This record gives sequence, structure tokens and C-alpha cells, in this order.
Amino acid sequence: MIKFRQNFISVLLVLGVGLTPYVALAAADCGKEEQKEGTEMSEDTFSTVQTATELLGKQKYDEAIEKLSKIADKGSAYEKALVNYNLGLAYSSKQDFKSAVKAFAAALTTDSLPRANREQLRYNLGQLYIVTQQFDEGIKTLETYVSTACGTIPPEAHIFLANALSEKKRYAEALPQIDLAISKSKEIKEQWLQMKLAIAYELKDYKGAAESLVQLIVKFPQKPDYWRQLSSVLYEGKSEPESLAVLALAERQGFLQKPAEIKNLFSIYMMLESPNKAGLLLETAMAKSTMPANEENLSSLSDAWINAREADKAEATLKQLAAMSDKGDYYYKLGAMYGDNERWQDSKGMLTKALQKGGLKRAGDVWMRLAVANYGMKDNNGAVEALQKATTFDESRAQANEWLKALNAKQI
Repeated sequence: MIKFRQNFISVLLVLGVGLTPYVALAAADCGKEEQKEGTEMSEDTFSTVQTATELLGKQKYDEAIEKLSKIADKGSAYEKALVNYNLGLAYSSKQDFKSAVKAFAAALTTDSLPRANREQLRYNLGQLYIVTQQFDEGIKTLETYVSTACGTIPPEAHIFLANALSEKKRYAEALPQIDLAISKSKEIKEQWLQMKLAIAYELKDYKGAAESLVQLIVKFPQKPDYWRQLSSVLYEGKSEPESLAVLALAERQGFLQKPAEIKNLFSIYMMLESPNKAGLLLETAMAKSTMPANEENLSSLSDAWINAREADKAEATLKQLAAMSDKGDYYYKLGAMYGDNERWQDSKGMLTKALQKGGLKRAGDVWMRLAVANYGMKDNNGAVEALQKATTFDESRAQANEWLKALNAKQI
């Protein structure tokens, strides 16, 4: 019999292509391992393993598998474990992971390998279960590994476990595993934070999603997608001011380039009653051709200037709109704005153009405004005529009748 313990690592692990190598950083308080009995090999088994190792080195996988398979169920428990371990490595080398899983599981079942190698084998087996989409087995194997291993557990083990738990939609259990991986790692990987972010989305945990995005932005500040996502998450979490602040910062750094992104920021400005900022944003975007100066965008711009009480800018924008539109609504807006400023003659002129152009959404409102303009110019007959027209529309009938009564009674 040949004492094989001293050669165990060199013979077994040299072929661990694609598997995570075991790194014995530090051991937990598991005590000293008792030396197992029967950790010897016959010369025939040792010779077969060495031959298989040489064949694998020459990429003759099938020949190596054939030799190892013939003795996989022979000999002592230790020999079976050793042969099946190497058989698993052979299958892994030819990307036959399902067969590798069976061989590694058989090697682990004997419980005859040294503790460090059992732990590494369990870790590798757990990964292969996940690679072959046997998630339940992968979860069970990795949970055993992370809870019983005496050697230092690498951060990646927790990530593999988190991935498997996520695949089974066990998101609440996956999160702590990612946190453990992050706490153990000197360099946090982007993919880990992305996984944590995805889980937070699944759980509708907007606060947790925001925290992950902040970490991603700190590490990768030049990636605009994270800024956009953070703004969206804050908005979904009912933190509109913070959402606006993030978007505004992203815009200042030039990250908002798509029209939809500019419109989103514009809408938030308007919702939070910052129409001047909304107008400046849209005006700048159109000047840079980031946004087209079409009717839709100019209409939004006019609304911003009107709400911001920027009369000159609103007037210029509405005139531009009135010239390009086939409907009279923009002349109506101009007439209404002039009326609010008691520019009665200008108001009447624009309202008249609105009626002439037609296609109005609420023609009754235009006649009501025209009545006000006429009355402001001391033209009571013109006011009465406009009010009589307003009574023919549902949206203005009740108010027009009241005003007519008041005018007839000379109360206004």
C-alpha cells in the first residue's frame, strides 16, 4: 500500500479547471482533525489515478473517464472518494457538469476525505448544482458548507447561495448572503450590488434599492443608468424632492440626453411647482437640439412660462405655437393671458383669431373670455353678444346666463 496523504492535493486538484480553488486562509475553532483510518491506496488505484491525470493533461477526457469509471466503485471508501473526485474533475474538464455532479456527490458521500478537501468539494459541488440548475440541491449543499466549514468561507460562496435562493424566489433569504459577501470582501464587485438591487426591486424595497444605487454611484459615478434608476426609485418611494435633486444633478453632468429623460425631469419640476426651472430646462434642451421644437414640446414650454409668470417668454412661445398649429387654442391662451393683464384690446384680438381659426377644445370658454374683454373696453353690447354665444355651449352656459342677468340688471 502506498501512503498517499502527502500527494493528495497535487494529484487531485491539478485538474480543477473551472472550479474554485481551495484557499486555506484561516480555520474556525473546529479543533484538530483526527487522522482517519484507511487513508491508503493500492498501487493499482494510484497508478490509474496518475494515468488519468496525464490523459487529462493531454485533453484526452474520454480515455481518462473510461479508466476512472472502471474502478469508481472498487476498493476502500477512501479510494472510492478519491477516484470519484478525480472522475468529477474529468467530467468538468469536458464541460459535462451533470456527470461531474454525480461523481463529486459520490466522493462526498463516503466522508473519508480530509476535512479541508471535503469542505472544498462541498463548495464546488454546490456551485455545480447551481450551474446545472439543480437549485434546491445547490442551496442545501451550500447552506451546509457555509454553516459547517472550518476554513474561511470566501465571499463568492455567499453570492452563489444568494443566486440560487433568488432563482427560487427566496429573496428575503438571499439578501443576508449578499450582505455577508460584501462584509467579507475588500473590493465589492459591481455584480453583487446589481444583484442586491434586483432583489430590492423584487421586494419593492425602495429604500434598500436606493441604498444599493448610492453604493453603485459612489463606485461608478460615470454610469448614467444608476443616476436615472436612483431618481426613479426615490420617486416610487414618494421622495419626490430627492428624486428631483438626483435628476437635476445628473442633468448638470450631462447624463440626461434622451428626450424622455428631459421630459421626466420637466414633469417633476412642474409637479413640485418649479415652473421656471422646468422652462429653462426645456428651452435649453431645444436650443441644443436635444429636444425637438415641435408643437408638443413648445406647448409644455408655454405652460411652464405661464405658471412662472414669465409673460414675455410665454407670449413669444404661444405666438410661435399659434403660427404652426391648425387650431385656435393657442390664440385663446394668448387672449386669456392678455386678459389677465387687462390688455383688453390685445385680448380681444387674440380671442377673435382663436374663434376664426376654430378647432377649439372649449369654444364656450373663448366666448366667455371675449365677453370679459368687451366689458373691460366698456363695450356692453359686445359683451352681451359674446355671452349669448357662450350660452350655446355646455361648459359655459350656466355662468353666461348669470352674467347676462347681472348685465341686464346693471349689477356689474
